[in-house]
Amino acid sequence: MRIFSTDPIVLIGPGSEWFWSMAQLVVVAITLVGIYYQLRLQRAANAFEQLNRIAAEWGSEPLLRAKLRIARAAEAGVAMPPGATTLIANYWETVASLVRSGHVDARVVFGSVGGGPPLWWAVLADAAQTLRAKNHDPGVFANFEWLAGKFAAFAASEGASSSYDRGTVVSIIVDAIPDLADRLRMAEESRLVPERVPGTRRSARSAVGATPAS
Repeated sequence: MRIFSTDPIVLIGPGSEWFWSMAQLVVVAITLVGIYYQLRLQRAANAFEQLNRIAAEWGSEPLLRAKLRIARAAEAGVAMPPGATTLIANYWETVASLVRSGHVDARVVFGSVGGGPPLWWAVLADAAQTLRAKNHDPGVFANFEWLAGKFAAFAASEGASSSYDRGTVVSIIVDAIPDLADRLRMAEESRLVPERVPGTRRSARSAVGATPAS
């Protein structure tokens, strides 16, 4: 029995079919590997973009206002303002939907927002329950609640706090009032940048929107 053939290797012409079949398999394998890595890079880029968007929206002026209103309501011991409550709950509901549907990795988002969902669910849980009863819909902010539970489990697995009692929640958000107020002032100031281009002059009439004399 011969293990190795002593016949000449044919690369072109009759008898070369095996070589070209093997070459095609190699090309297909390389192409598949390239596609796999391209998809991984694209998915990573999409996840990074989503995280940037999540972080940017959480620090946006409307949400800063909402957080500050809720913190001041907690400090005063009054009911949570409904508009601010809905705005923040809708934000976390959207984030939770992205995670739950697999568009962004749960661990990656947890590394970015940490204990945010469990904390804010503790703040807004009563308001969410009220809305559920009012609308006869147990699914109101259900994704938000799910995300809070999932991230609390992540925190517990790392030895961090995984639950918040009412006193702790109030203390945390009230202590954040000076920081929230300062960040809101900066957000407002960023909108008040003069439109005037350095080195140019405009008449008083054109500055207030009047049509300059021809």
